[in-house]
Amino acid sequence: MLTRSLNILLVDDDDTTNFLHTLTLQASGVPHTLNVVETMPDALAIFQDQTIPATQLPHLVFLDLNLPGHTGFDFLDEYRKLAKDTATKPVIVVLSASVNHEDEKKALQAPEVAAFRSKPLSVAMVHQIISTYFPDLGTA
Repeated sequence: MLTRSLNILLVDDDDTTNFLHTLTLQASGVPHTLNVVETMPDALAIFQDQTIPATQLPHLVFLDLNLPGHTGFDFLDEYRKLAKDTATKPVIVVLSASVNHEDEKKALQAPEVAAFRSKPLSVAMVHQIISTYFPDLGTA
């Protein structure tokens, strides 16, 4: 039985991917609030916004590597500087279409990254992530 709702941040610049991943998250049955942003600055702004209570910050971040003007790695570098000042640390899952094994290796070396998954997001993947990183929620 799910006992709370997850705040999920999806960082991806592709509208079709965002639409499909939104539908997948809905189909997963996991109670959540979803915030979708398309750029690294927009994603960082969420963590920098002092008006957002810590309880409303993302619990889970799905991060694409190829973003306009910046990369997911750029986000991680900048987030790392912010994370020192925040008590809330989200689970960051790199969600990428990259077939370059070096991208996966580099992503998993970042201490903030919990996992690397290949697009597209699936219901089974969502349930696996929830059971691994949010076991108190269970799965639908």
